[in-house]
Amino acid sequence: MKTSEFKQAVEELGYSIGFGGASEPCFSINNRKGTLAFVEVYKVVGIDTTFGRFEQLSDAEKQSLGALLFEYAATPLDEREPERKWYLRDPVISDESFNYLKINRKTGTRTYGEKYDYGDNWQTSYTRAEIEAFTFSTEHLIEDEVSE
Repeated sequence: MKTSEFKQAVEELGYSIGFGGASEPCFSINNRKGTLAFVEVYKVVGIDTTFGRFEQLSDAEKQSLGALLFEYAATPLDEREPERKWYLRDPVISDESFNYLKINRKTGTRTYGEKYDYGDNWQTSYTRAEIEAFTFSTEHLIEDEVSE
């Protein structure tokens, strides 16, 4: 389960989520009265529900929140975040708004243009594996990490 999916699911249950932790970074799951549970960010199956407020939840609420906590906590760390991507731009092209590598998904045709996708035909951001699999040279291209 991705972290973004976990956060959305927590909010759909009617709880808020915070970030903190005294000894280990963790997400705190809260209701209006306070903290219900912690789930550790950098450890697999790091869950703490030993809070009085968690015990005050109904059995159905405990089950739904507990199942969600376990699903996220059981997710391997490398699967919790989306795979990083990069834009590739050609420093030789002087127009900096139109110097990003674009590859047509259907034909494989390469060109340079704006970095943003306009439809499903052109890919403008690439994973590390995709970059390494290119059959053309990319050493001269500058990598700009895609920010979410």
